[in-house]
Amino acid sequence: MTASELADRIIEEARQHLGKPYRHAGNGPKVFDCTGFTKYVFNKFGYKLGRTVPAQAKDGREVLGNLSDLQKGDILIFGSRPNTRRMGHAGIFIGMDSTGTNFSFIHAAVKGGIQVNNLQETYYKQRFLGARRILPDFLPEVVDSSAIAALSEALDKVVRPDTLSLSPADRRIILFADGSWALVDSTGALSAPAQQERLVLAEGGSWRAVTPSRVTIPDLKALETSTQKNTSSSGTQTAPPPPADGSAQYHTIVSGDTLSGLAVKYHTTVNTLCALNGINRNTILKLGKKLRVK
Repeated sequence: MTASELADRIIEEARQHLGKPYRHAGNGPKVFDCTGFTKYVFNKFGYKLGRTVPAQAKDGREVLGNLSDLQKGDILIFGSRPNTRRMGHAGIFIGMDSTGTNFSFIHAAVKGGIQVNNLQETYYKQRFLGARRILPDFLPEVVDSSAIAALSEALDKVVRPDTLSLSPADRRIILFADGSWALVDSTGALSAPAQQERLVLAEGGSWRAVTPSRVTIPDLKALETSTQKNTSSSGTQTAPPPPADGSAQYHTIVSGDTLSGLAVKYHTTVNTLCALNGINRNTILKLGKKLRVK
């Protein structure tokens, strides 16, 4: 079962409880409070969550980037009723709408019990603080072999006779639904392009590169210290100090950066980047942070 399929089953389980009443300290299955509900649902699939909102705000890992980086099954953290910036409520992310600025989620609300709401409702829009990912990241879907063959055939018609001819497996380009793209080598491994533009099909059938607009997820400031502690205790190696002659080179993380993509861009390896920065392959790259590349 893929992570996406597991998320669907979690949401399906959550929907089975729609309409059940809210009760403070309710752990289910007949009555719930907000974290009693999220804990109960995830426990059905073997995931043990904390019992309070601050505890669940430390479970899993922080979701960084844009609203579009959220995925089904993420735990959403909201501010409390008296204080919009103090963690006090939790729900489960269901999905984003077509505008990319609004999403739906299921939760145990004080008024109405288990129900589905959306971010554009004023109460929740004012209190949304961020999200935690409990499940593995979803893997991008690769197009099927027939589409690859069609793409290779199209490329054959436009390649000049005196140009270097590569085998179809060496020149595949995968376009994803959100406009991002990646290269596929002969082994089937994906590598991100060096630049951060996205390819968009413009009117008239031509492709153009654009820089996507950003809708930033608010940082969970209160969790920053605990997140750093979790990272330092996870067995990550200590980064070596920069050379005394100042020859170290750094890259500022932007949306879309990956370790593999940066390794290609700076002609190095993922292992080298990990060693230079005291991180591992599972480390989440935080927007705006500097990563040593040389």
